[in-house]
Amino acid sequence: MPVADWGDEPRVPYETLYRFVTRMFQALGLRENDARIAAASLLVADVRGIETHGVQRMMFYVLGFRDGRIDPRAELTVDRERLSTIAFSGNHGLGLVMATKAMTRVIAKARESGICLGTIRDSSHYGIAARYALMASDHDMCGMCMTNTSPIVVPFGAKRHALGTNPIAFTAPTNGDPFCLDMATSTVALGKIEVARRLGVPVPDGWSLDADGLPVTDPLLHAGLTPLGGDFDRGGHKGYGLGMMVEIFTSQLASNTWSGQIDREHADGDSGTNGQMFMAIDIAAFRDVQDFRDALSEMCISLKAMEPVDPSSPVLIPGDPEMIATRYNMEHGIPIRKPVYHELRVLGDELGVVWLSD
Repeated sequence: MPVADWGDEPRVPYETLYRFVTRMFQALGLRENDARIAAASLLVADVRGIETHGVQRMMFYVLGFRDGRIDPRAELTVDRERLSTIAFSGNHGLGLVMATKAMTRVIAKARESGICLGTIRDSSHYGIAARYALMASDHDMCGMCMTNTSPIVVPFGAKRHALGTNPIAFTAPTNGDPFCLDMATSTVALGKIEVARRLGVPVPDGWSLDADGLPVTDPLLHAGLTPLGGDFDRGGHKGYGLGMMVEIFTSQLASNTWSGQIDREHADGDSGTNGQMFMAIDIAAFRDVQDFRDALSEMCISLKAMEPVDPSSPVLIPGDPEMIATRYNMEHGIPIRKPVYHELRVLGDELGVVWLSD
């Protein structure tokens, strides 16, 4: 599978971009270590080719800080804890930091108990869900992560949005690259609509609905996303159900506001009121770790060896496209759209952070 064609869009070395983003988060009030965590968590998206959740979101975070919705000095605290469960409060801190710290604790507890499920209330947007699930794979564990978001998705059959894109990520280690499923429970992530707006291009039919709940391809008329699948014939009711499942884990179970009650539209910036769920499963509690890796690798190899419909598009497994992008981007630099590149320069000036050298 070829890497996406970015044409003449600028590319920036990872370490250069990481230092710049770290300084921006410090300028917004984060402690140095937290700023480093935030930058690393955010840039996982750009490295993996998920531009919708990377540096193009900086203004989104800046608005949350400026409006006082996100507390840059917040600490992650524990509300309840048992042997294999833990309930955190993010205290309206930055999700990129809170989620990293929470998953680190969940992994440590899973090492002791075999499995751990944790939740966070009053967190904020945390980038891509895969970032945290993959942390478990680094420790010979399966990882799962979910979050709710500001209301963006229109419930199946309704006119107005009420649910979040409510993504799910699940990872498992193999003898090579980890299996990594990272998916929104909407047909697409909102970021893809935002990218289309920036580029001035239409979106595919079935992604977006207008203010009357009708399909629209003009991103400027977008009022809500369809649930995964879109209409009934394509299983939109199933995507709606999956979105509600994530909502239950991240809202009611996490003692958090559900998406329909978050009083902030996505376009207005980070709300600081998101709920999240994390799970780590220690494979050694169920079987020999190497046996698991061998068995999963064998299945993945068998699937990828299947004859493709198009010889130029081989069969892949979840996570493969992102690993292809990772290797390319780490070698050639992180691609940034020109409008985003300009926006980052402006934000850097506003925050007193010297922009990347041209």
